[in-house]
Amino acid sequence: VAEAVDAILDVITGLEAALAGGVLHRDIKPSNCFVSPDGSVKVGDFGLSVSTMARFDTFITVSGQIMGTPAYAPPEQLRGDTADLRADIYSVGATLFTLLTGRAPFEGENVVQIVANAINNPPEPLTGLREDVPSELERVVTRCLAKEPDGRYTDYMALRNALLPFSSREPEPASLKARAAAGWIDYLAAFLVPYVILMLAIGNEQFHLGFLMERTLPSAIYYLTFLGCGLLYFTLAEGIWGGGFGKQFKGLRVVSADGRQPGIGRALIRILVPVLTIEGIRMPLLLATISSTGVDDMTTPEIVIFSVATGLCPLIPVLFNLTARRENGFATLWDLASGTRVVVKPKGVVRPSIKPVVKAEAPAENAEALGPYLITDEIVPGEWIAAIDPVLHRRVWLLQRTSSELSLARRDIARQGRLRWLQKVEAADVTWDAYEAVQGMPFSDLIADGNRVPWATLRHLLHDLASELWSATGDQTLPDELSLDHVWVTAQGNAVLLDEPWPGTGTGAEGIPVGDLTGQQQFLDAIAAFVDSTGLPLHARPVLRNLKDRKFEKLSFLTGTLRGLLDRPAVVSRGIRAGSIFMIPLYTGIMVFVGTRQGAEWLYEITGDSTAMLALSTAMFVLTCSALIQLLELPFHTTGGHSIFRLAVVDANGERADIPRVLIRWAIVWFPLLIPVSIAVLLTGWRDSTPALISTLAVLLLWIGTAVHAALHPNRGLHDRLADTWVVRQ
Repeated sequence: VAEAVDAILDVITGLEAALAGGVLHRDIKPSNCFVSPDGSVKVGDFGLSVSTMARFDTFITVSGQIMGTPAYAPPEQLRGDTADLRADIYSVGATLFTLLTGRAPFEGENVVQIVANAINNPPEPLTGLREDVPSELERVVTRCLAKEPDGRYTDYMALRNALLPFSSREPEPASLKARAAAGWIDYLAAFLVPYVILMLAIGNEQFHLGFLMERTLPSAIYYLTFLGCGLLYFTLAEGIWGGGFGKQFKGLRVVSADGRQPGIGRALIRILVPVLTIEGIRMPLLLATISSTGVDDMTTPEIVIFSVATGLCPLIPVLFNLTARRENGFATLWDLASGTRVVVKPKGVVRPSIKPVVKAEAPAENAEALGPYLITDEIVPGEWIAAIDPVLHRRVWLLQRTSSELSLARRDIARQGRLRWLQKVEAADVTWDAYEAVQGMPFSDLIADGNRVPWATLRHLLHDLASELWSATGDQTLPDELSLDHVWVTAQGNAVLLDEPWPGTGTGAEGIPVGDLTGQQQFLDAIAAFVDSTGLPLHARPVLRNLKDRKFEKLSFLTGTLRGLLDRPAVVSRGIRAGSIFMIPLYTGIMVFVGTRQGAEWLYEITGDSTAMLALSTAMFVLTCSALIQLLELPFHTTGGHSIFRLAVVDANGERADIPRVLIRWAIVWFPLLIPVSIAVLLTGWRDSTPALISTLAVLLLWIGTAVHAALHPNRGLHDRLADTWVVRQ
């Protein structure tokens, strides 16, 4: 199964590259995919391809003409309807079906019957043809083979992410920090809604103390309902989908030992172990301290026991983490008991694209020919010429040969990190080497006018270059010297090493000898020096520091390390930033409001019998406490929200902001809220004060507006601009 999925992931990569060039394949099937000597799978035979950009009429077939192989073609293509990339996604699913079963998804005695079956009938269930196919993978294939395009995956990235969990790629164990953050979010999702409903429906005393005082089964119905909602959430979410909101949000999933979904039984064991342990200790303590007369006659020892039971027992699962070790995949006690583990959900990495500055040009009618190519531009007259192949409609660069014959190894290179050599051209006693040209721009244009490259882009370029240095060192095709002008960035965001420096920059960047590891690290460090440090995640800084200090012992170590960085978060998304700002205050505010509304008569003496005033008082109380807690957290360079969502605050140099600066940032956040509200309360009073209510509400809404602005601009909200700070991933 894993081998089949790995092959299809390679096919998806090839189809993505074709689509980036504006081409749909339209005839994907096993016989049109080829296994290269290194074991990777390439997509070939583009004989039925159609250009999505309609750049060349020769690629467009007659309208309505049915082409392709019926057993692998989507219904809309068989009917002669318009097809888009979802048609190729259908064929990819059909090819995977064949790799898994040894047969096509639709068969028949003749072509007519195959077409009819493909259009009208569903394919046989994969799990009925092969027992070891996971049911989740069957759902992926079934979605690919949906009769209507709207039922399939919308793009290759979505399909890749769905397939990656079934590949041979070993899943990364989730760290305890990531699991703790995900668990906190899942806890809120599981228990907050039933808590609010029950508190509003039956009141604080009946919900918290009714069962403990009455000690009857009917009185326990609310307690069991609350507990059952949480058990149901975790059992269904982790058993069927591999995780609830928290784990999905943090990119984690629960799997069994064989990598499949754990199922209802294992998921139930996972949640019962911590819940039964907590309640098995907490409930006897509570029952021993509360009598049928209530809480008024509790003795001091009973109060202490009650406080310990309610405050410390929920922390018991922390002790279960003592079994977690890196060597056992950070398995907790409930992981071991249920035979499950929590892993990082593998995802395809989105490579940022660029807008090319060197565009394709059509040859003039009387264009001069150089060998089989028509010249479109003389980049450097007599040395570097841009041309086009009139037969294959592809762009080429022709470089005048100034040295000896190219080595066989250089001519045979078919890697993404180098230009593909096409042929030698002899003209007027001058020898030219023709290379396939790629749209994009030189790296020097990317950093022109003092521009800095975002880490989300630069990490891919560094890995591409390190990979090519490693490969070129192995086959001895690496130039003696490299400079920034040797780096070409394609429109898809790939880095390509040119054999000669790009002549159009005029920078004359200094060449760096790359014959040894020190020189290769120096070259990569010269590229890394142009990173936008204000967006650089903390986890990437030690790698770049070691690169600068030339600490890597082998180029393969460096390449592997850079590859690992591609799987780490690079940017602060709006969802992550919004969660770090709003989750804890919102949860705490709801809990406090519901609790005080039901049982805090003393608060009504302050706010009056007004739900609006109570809600506003609760909000200000929670935000004031949040401000004080964050002030106490300043020496730790983090806050609760930042810690849960793995964020950090840095200064203009990209270093962690020091305490004076984060103190200024804290003041910019909280003073505009707390000081005006405090003044309004002092001047107008609070109880039954319409001016205090209106002014406080106005200030609070303005403050929330700035918080929303910070979520919409996650790397740098208004308060960060004023404090000259940035928010990055840890």
